[in-house]
Amino acid sequence: MRSETELDAEDCRTLLERGVVGRIAFWAEDGPRIHPVNYSVLDDAVLVRTKPASALARIAQGGSGSTVAFQVDGLDHADQRGWSVLARGPVDELSDAEAVAALERVRPPRAWAPGERTVVVRVCWTELTGRRLGTGWDPVRDQDYRRLR
Repeated sequence: MRSETELDAEDCRTLLERGVVGRIAFWAEDGPRIHPVNYSVLDDAVLVRTKPASALARIAQGGSGSTVAFQVDGLDHADQRGWSVLARGPVDELSDAEAVAALERVRPPRAWAPGERTVVVRVCWTELTGRRLGTGWDPVRDQDYRRLR
C-alpha cells in the first residue's frame, strides 16, 4: 500500500543530522542552480564548504540574505519507499574566525570534491519539513547509514 506521511520536526532534524550528502538550491546570477554537497548540521543551520569564487560563495558573501533550499533524502527503489527533508532559510558566510574554529572542533563539513574549499556557507533554516513515502517502516530507525564525526 502506498502512503505519504509528514515527518515531525524532531524526525526531520534527526534525519538531517545523520545525512552526509544533500542538495542546495539557489538562484545565481545566471539562473537557478542545484548543487550536491557534503554538509554538517550545527544548531539550527546547515553548513557546507565551497570554493571562494563559486556562485554559492558569491551569494553567501553578498549579504543579501537570499533564501535557499537544502534537501536531503533516502530512497529504497526496490520497495518504492523513501523520505525527504527540506530546510529553507537565508544563506550567509560563516566568517567569524572563532565560530569557524569551533565548527572545526565539533562537526566540520568535509568536502569530497577536490580543490580548496575555504568558504563556509551557512543556511539558518526558518522552515524544516519532511515526508515519508511507504508503510511499515520508520526512516529514523531503519536508516542504513550514519554520519561519521
